[in-house]
Amino acid sequence: MSITFKLHRRLRTAVTPSPNVIEVAAMFGLGIDEQHELEIIPQTNLTLEPHQLTFITGPSGSGKSSLLNLLDSAATTRDDVRIIRFDHLNAPADKPLVDLFNSFGNPPLEQVMRWLSLAGLNDAFVMLRTPNELSDGQRYRLRLAQTIAAVESASIKPSPTQNSKLETRNTRLPIVLADEFGATLDRRTATVIARNVRKWVTRTPVAFVAATTHDDLLEPFEPDVLIEKPLGKAVHIWRRGGDNEAC
Repeated sequence: MSITFKLHRRLRTAVTPSPNVIEVAAMFGLGIDEQHELEIIPQTNLTLEPHQLTFITGPSGSGKSSLLNLLDSAATTRDDVRIIRFDHLNAPADKPLVDLFNSFGNPPLEQVMRWLSLAGLNDAFVMLRTPNELSDGQRYRLRLAQTIAAVESASIKPSPTQNSKLETRNTRLPIVLADEFGATLDRRTATVIARNVRKWVTRTPVAFVAATTHDDLLEPFEPDVLIEKPLGKAVHIWRRGGDNEAC
């Protein structure tokens, strides 16, 4: 199941009539009350499918977050996808980790421990701690465990073995959007979590879209789709084993 999103964003701006603006406008014969359109994201077609990891990279302020927000907005009009915002997941600070997953269909303890283990939180003492007792890296891993739970509990059929691919229960494609992925982590921890995400996406029918300025995650992510968003309006898309695009 492949789903294509058509993304495009323009921003209207108006010149503010300060004294300096008035003088410069007069020098070049410009009207100070004119409105201008800036193209932030050009016409871009992005196809997402199960088991696909898309990596968006580029300098700060280039429009990576705008791409994710456009995807989020486009998905609200569709009934064949379900968006999970990785960076919006939070947990109560005063509950042990093993008690944080009841909202995902009251799963058995064995399932909760599996989700925590996939995120690298398989130490018994860590599982019994509350989020406010964790390090920044551990809290980020908890967010990964919550993401896995949000995807699997709603739309994934359990597998009898740990390494087998999971199957969907319905036709809605889960899409995880992760802005500024690993930005607050030390690079070693970010690399470990990126590798865990890659392994999970490989066996799970989910589309994971991560955006960050840190291009050192390219190798651990091994993305199926690489999107480079430089400063300006250009968008460059590379697909593994496929054609490259420049928008």
